[in-house]
Amino acid sequence: MRRCDPRLVVLPVGSNRPARSTPGKARAWSRPRLTAWVWAACLVALAATLCCSEAAALQVDARETTIQAVVRDIRLESDGTIDESRVLAKLSTRPGRRFDPQVLDRDVKTLYTTHWFTQVETQVIEAGPGAVDVVFKVVEAPILNQVEFRGMTKLKLKDVEQSTRLKVGGRADPVQTRLAVNALKQLYAEKGYEQAEVRIVEGDQLGQTRAILEIFEGPRSRVSEVQFRGNTAFSSALLKTKIQTRAAILGFGGRFFRDQLEADARALREYYQSLGYLEVQVSASALSGETPGSKVVAFDIAEGPRYTVRDVTFEGNEKLDEGTLRANLKLHSGKAYRDLDRDADRQAIVNTYAERGYLFAEVVVEPRFTETRGVIDLVYRIREGEAYRLGELVVRGNSITKDEVIRREAVMAGVLPGEVLDRNRIEAFRTRLANTGFFITSPELGKPIEVRLANPRPANQPYAEMSVSPSGFGIGGVGPRVSVEASAGSPPSQPAPGLGGRGPGPFRSARMQQPPELPPLASPPPADDLEAVPFGQGAGGLFAPPPDIIPETTVPVIPAPGPSDLTLPPGRLLPELGEPPIGRPGVSNTPPGLFPNLPGTNSTSVGPDLTEPFPERSFADIIAQVEEGPTGRFMFGFGASSFGGLYGHLIFHERNFDLFNPPRSLSDITDFRAFRGGGQDFRVELAPGTVANRIVVSYRHPYFLELPVGIGTDYTPIALGVSGYTLNRFFPDFNEGRTGGRFSIGGQFTPSAYADLAFRIEDVNFDGFRYPAPADYLAAAGHTTLATLRPSLRFDSRDNPVIPSAGGYLEMAFEQGWGDFTFSKATVEGRKYFTVFSRPDGTGKHIISTRGFYGVSTRDLPVYERFFAGDFRSMRGFAFRGVGPYALNANLGGVMSLVGSVEYQFPWTADDRFQQVIFCDFGTVENDYTISTFRAAVGTGVRIIIPALSQQLPLAFDLAFPVVKGPDDREQIFTFFIGAFW
Repeated sequence: MRRCDPRLVVLPVGSNRPARSTPGKARAWSRPRLTAWVWAACLVALAATLCCSEAAALQVDARETTIQAVVRDIRLESDGTIDESRVLAKLSTRPGRRFDPQVLDRDVKTLYTTHWFTQVETQVIEAGPGAVDVVFKVVEAPILNQVEFRGMTKLKLKDVEQSTRLKVGGRADPVQTRLAVNALKQLYAEKGYEQAEVRIVEGDQLGQTRAILEIFEGPRSRVSEVQFRGNTAFSSALLKTKIQTRAAILGFGGRFFRDQLEADARALREYYQSLGYLEVQVSASALSGETPGSKVVAFDIAEGPRYTVRDVTFEGNEKLDEGTLRANLKLHSGKAYRDLDRDADRQAIVNTYAERGYLFAEVVVEPRFTETRGVIDLVYRIREGEAYRLGELVVRGNSITKDEVIRREAVMAGVLPGEVLDRNRIEAFRTRLANTGFFITSPELGKPIEVRLANPRPANQPYAEMSVSPSGFGIGGVGPRVSVEASAGSPPSQPAPGLGGRGPGPFRSARMQQPPELPPLASPPPADDLEAVPFGQGAGGLFAPPPDIIPETTVPVIPAPGPSDLTLPPGRLLPELGEPPIGRPGVSNTPPGLFPNLPGTNSTSVGPDLTEPFPERSFADIIAQVEEGPTGRFMFGFGASSFGGLYGHLIFHERNFDLFNPPRSLSDITDFRAFRGGGQDFRVELAPGTVANRIVVSYRHPYFLELPVGIGTDYTPIALGVSGYTLNRFFPDFNEGRTGGRFSIGGQFTPSAYADLAFRIEDVNFDGFRYPAPADYLAAAGHTTLATLRPSLRFDSRDNPVIPSAGGYLEMAFEQGWGDFTFSKATVEGRKYFTVFSRPDGTGKHIISTRGFYGVSTRDLPVYERFFAGDFRSMRGFAFRGVGPYALNANLGGVMSLVGSVEYQFPWTADDRFQQVIFCDFGTVENDYTISTFRAAVGTGVRIIIPALSQQLPLAFDLAFPVVKGPDDREQIFTFFIGAFW
């Protein structure tokens, strides 16, 4: 503690003693003199305050006077060469406008940003009552007469000049030269030169007219290795597919970006958390490699526990009980948490409400941590909203396509007046419209298909309060039919006709005139493989109509509504990639009741059903707005296979054909309106090849007939197919030419069942065999007439028709032949797929597939209709048609065939692009009804999965080795199949 100085004395107020005594020199202040000084200081302060207040008042008055003044003139004082008009164009202060000092300040900043000037000053001159002149005094920056980037070899001069803004003839700005250093470093970093250094030699001082930068580029940084440390739940190969950083391969690729490391670490965290590792920590680092410029990128991972679900609760559900909501949940007590399962459960609850007409039900999932580490509870908070029925379906925008073509897709999706407005059915309707290929689906080409709700109204108003439509009658002939207007100025659309069992069917309606056609829609050509030989003979030959597999198409979410519209809440209404769309034939996961049996359909009333659990529903209308795109196209493609050789395709295909719409005027031809709009399919194909040549003209009407199913108004559309063709094929033992036609009718009766009846008549030219020839060859030699009738029934529940991993396929067929040969033939073909293992995220599937085919016929079967086996999709290890009974070294074919296969497929790589198969093919082809020679082959192969538009196209390469074979069988170790379209 400091001691007090005895010379410092504190005096009481009013004391005359000195405040401080200093040895040798005394200085004392008396009370009278102190008081005088205080009064003098106060007077001076008061005078200064009064003067400042007056000056401030005068300044405020002057400022207010200036602000209220109008700019009379603007002058530019400059000793440079810049055109005055270019400078004045940058200013917001203009003659005739009110003067504003703040705007003037912004103008000064604007002029500085042009980098034209090194100095900008302003002067405001009073030019009379209420008017001022504004003078800009500027000093122009000098012109750059030399720019050098010394040492630069890896960047383009054009890119550098654009980034640095340093160019001969530009303004010399020291600030811009300094900024160019960082801009250059950024450019080099983007190219992978992270160690690049830039130094200013000249140009960072005022008055300098040269900009010279010296650059040391250094080695290019490449990622030599990517490491993952601490990961136990997932392999490093799998984690590499989740990040963007890649290691260089043979000196290619592997560009290093430091900014990408954090993005990759975030992607890894999100991946782990999506699979239940909610406490995961990921950090990224980059270390120098063994060679200059090489980088070793390491991700350190602390996974933590994987969380499981303890309990699931619901909040806000009043209309549906918890038992109904829990019915299809994947996440329940004890299950490991996954984002995919959580989202699927949320969507399942939304769908449960949507199926009952609660279009605006909202479900929010809230994970809640518990007191136990690694355990969470899930709470589903629900807002149910109101249930709706469909009042009217309004169609707009179709100028060529008939109304009935659009409305029948609504019927097939289960969207009918009086029915519950199921959001899944609405989305299925939009998907079916998109899958027709008639309408714009890409926003870049026009306005995509829009399906929206409009005119909500109470339960006692099934029809909107609008004018009566000229069509006259309502559903089932009861009440007036009305047309609905969703927005002002939109023309009314003709409504759907009656739904009763008498009179017009559910697909009949009038044609409307709509706006003109928009720019073309670029639709991918289908993967057509008519030449590929199916497994066995169960597919009914080359011209058997396949099931109507609807390709997967992504459609836009329902847009924001207008003033009188309702908008459906967001949610996954379409299947995920890899799942088939709702309503597609042969899909086991299609919700029941969508097609063709539509529950609750009533032909005489749009009122509630007797079994309706929620009878007091509101009504709303659906407006389907479409824009038509071009539906005709020319395609060129090629393919190759071990059994079909090389072949090409030249195809004209019109998907929206109308046989009954001939041209009525020249404009119908020039505007491409003739023979269009009926939703039919017309195709002309020329397919030359090394072993086969084919010309096919085909026509298909998907809704040729409407077949009632059961009692009521449920209909199944019956398709008609007609084709004419000529085919020449060079087989190993003979040549075969066919010219004829095929007629078929068929329909889809359940989501996975398809039946058809096909009739074909052909002139078959059988020749090209060697002499001496077997008697069976001689009996069929030359031209013969063949006519057959073939009913068939197919069941298809595969999850993907190209690369199935679950479900199955079964086809049963019988064929009766007449003409020069009379015979009977029956076939059964089946396939089954099982996924035995997959990664936690659903990838990396290990699939076991089994196939079997059995065919039997009468002995009068001609050679060209008999059973053969061998090559890809049949019995690998044997040549194409290399299995069967032989005579005189020629394959006779068989009257009985039994062929099977077991295959195990698993991925090589974490991205599933490269996969391996191990298989065993076995079976026999016999000339009688007993098995005398059994064949078997084992092998392995590679599948390369390449993206092909919305599907995935596998390339197949197999090696097979026969272990049991017949004495005359022809072997073929390598088989392959490649196909592509342009």
